[in-house]
Amino acid sequence: MIYTITFNPSLDISGEVDELKPNEKSYVHLETHTAGGNGINAGIIAHRLGRKVLLMGFLGGPHGKEVERILIGKKIPQHFVKISGHTRTNITIANKSNHQQTRLSFPGPEMKNSEMRQLFEMLKKVKKNDLVLIGGSLPPGVDFAYVKKIIAKIHKRDARCVVDMPGKVMKNLVSSKPYFIKPNLLEFQELVGKKVDTIKALLPLARKLNRHIPWICVSSIEGGALLVTKDRVWFGKIPNVKIRSTVGAGDSMVGAMSSLWDQESDIDGESLLRIGLAGSCATLTERGLTLGSKKSILKYKRQIKIKEL
Repeated sequence: MIYTITFNPSLDISGEVDELKPNEKSYVHLETHTAGGNGINAGIIAHRLGRKVLLMGFLGGPHGKEVERILIGKKIPQHFVKISGHTRTNITIANKSNHQQTRLSFPGPEMKNSEMRQLFEMLKKVKKNDLVLIGGSLPPGVDFAYVKKIIAKIHKRDARCVVDMPGKVMKNLVSSKPYFIKPNLLEFQELVGKKVDTIKALLPLARKLNRHIPWICVSSIEGGALLVTKDRVWFGKIPNVKIRSTVGAGDSMVGAMSSLWDQESDIDGESLLRIGLAGSCATLTERGLTLGSKKSILKYKRQIKIKEL
């Protein structure tokens, strides 16, 4: 079973404008509403790849109800804590003239202690060898200590923990020893507190983290992604494709990789990185906030180039 925890879900609204000019009204076309948040996106991809998934986290207010309706429409099992606050909205507007995107991300509602306790109690569902994926930013009222408590509970239940959160958050979670993390290059720099932009410079720092974290994947490094364990390293790239949107690509990578962990006990790094990059590539080729389909992921999986360093 794959459980995903999204502390700060969102109703993601996207659209396209002919041109975006400061201080002028821009008319938006192709408006879409989707359920957003790293954990939710990753869970959707894992579900599309045939894994059993349960989405968890916090939802509240009319936007929370709309997120819930969207996920019901996708037939994905969910069990969110109903909160008194209102689920946030995120806005992504694509500029048709130059294909650039403007993304506005709001902080989200403040959580109450009683609401956070409810989520913690939900972890009683988790069983040995399950995978729990924690993704996204932290809303007001949720601190590092609470997340560490969540990870400790996951370990206590003999389950594996995947963390895909901002670098500054992950920096405070290293000592909790998650099973797998997937920062992009900027997040990795925030995590280690150093500016590195080459594989050669990055590897020694990743090796130090391997003392606590068995699997580390860093994306957006030298035009590809790096997967590092304590004694092996793989590097992969996606094929040349027309990138229509970057939203959700990293989440799709995590979801695809998580689906493989749920499927097999012994994981081959090359296969893991291949399916992850295929998931990312499939989403990169979609417009707006649309995530990659299973058909696209399997198509790109055959085109991914991987080499062991």
